[in-house]
Amino acid sequence: MEQKRVLILGAARYYSACIEAAREAGFFVVGIDRNEKAYAAHLCDVFEPVDIVDKAAVLELAKRYQVHGVIPINDYGVPTASYVSQQMGLNGIDSQVAEVSTNKELMREAWIEKGISCPKVAVATERKEFLEAIKFVGFPCIFKPAHGIGGASRGVVVVKSMEEMDDAITFTQSFYSDKATLVESFIEADIEHSAEVLVYQGEAYVAAIGDKVKTPLPYRVDKNVIYPTALDAMAESDLSEAIKEAVLALGIDNGMAHIEVASTKTGPVFFELGARCGGGGTANPIVKFATGIDIFVEFVRISCGIPPISTKPKKRLACNYHFITPTPGKVIAVNGLDAMVHPDVLDFELFTKPGDEIKEVKVGTDRSGFIIVGGQNRVTVLERGYELERQLNFRYE
Repeated sequence: MEQKRVLILGAARYYSACIEAAREAGFFVVGIDRNEKAYAAHLCDVFEPVDIVDKAAVLELAKRYQVHGVIPINDYGVPTASYVSQQMGLNGIDSQVAEVSTNKELMREAWIEKGISCPKVAVATERKEFLEAIKFVGFPCIFKPAHGIGGASRGVVVVKSMEEMDDAITFTQSFYSDKATLVESFIEADIEHSAEVLVYQGEAYVAAIGDKVKTPLPYRVDKNVIYPTALDAMAESDLSEAIKEAVLALGIDNGMAHIEVASTKTGPVFFELGARCGGGGTANPIVKFATGIDIFVEFVRISCGIPPISTKPKKRLACNYHFITPTPGKVIAVNGLDAMVHPDVLDFELFTKPGDEIKEVKVGTDRSGFIIVGGQNRVTVLERGYELERQLNFRYE
């Protein structure tokens, strides 16, 4: 059988495990990144310093290597993957679906039209519009960029009173040139989740559901994402069916989705979706370790028009994506790194180095690193994440 050639859009540190997994599965990997010295460049069969948002350049390269599939790993790559796939007749989502999947305003409109439960929402740009939107959705509410992509909770903030509004507008609108903002009702959730979903020929398969622990309000940044979900079997099954419906409602018929949803007393409420795998270590090592499904490889297979091999969990181990959030201050040293050499640590990275200023965590990029912990049960991996973080000794000026 001919070796399939795949174009992976991005070669940063976070994508190295996925690139290696695709190669180990027998695919020829063409990797691109605007950084000619990208971390994972050497892991690709071929690497080209091409910006993933340059559709024309990516199409030219895809034709040159005659690839069989184009795989986005982040939101910036989704429209490009769609464009190139359509131009070359490859498996992927169409351009309209890609637009809806990377535009929160359009996403909400599509879900509301299809009867998918999501927060009450209005769109505002100017102060007068914010006042009208707040009157419509009420307090507490959440502001978030309507058209911003890139994840990491950029610009997301909870607003509890009119006195907080102006500062919240300034914060939310500081991340993107497009100032359109979603003003949505704050959902009192029993549990917030993220889920990984494979889709092949119009059929969706929920590979994994994790439960989130957030940093303190008013910001909405993940501190932990723990697998598997704590929901009982019936509640998990019901949520899985709702997730499938929400993914298919946006027109995703081939590929993958990473979706954010809350379990509430009245049922699931959906926040947003990315038409790609979950960020960072979600696909590999987390979902692979916890379920036995190599979802990134299955995503690659689907993108090449090959049916997925594994869509149902083969095992049910626990995993915690634990994010490091030390006390703010200027760091002069970090001790205790040897504690991360631990049999339960599947991956670890510290972003903060001596001389860096640690900030209050308002967005995901303010976090100082991560520890991915694997084990037999949820309680153990959650506790182990905090225990290992405590062993990191940050020394300040």
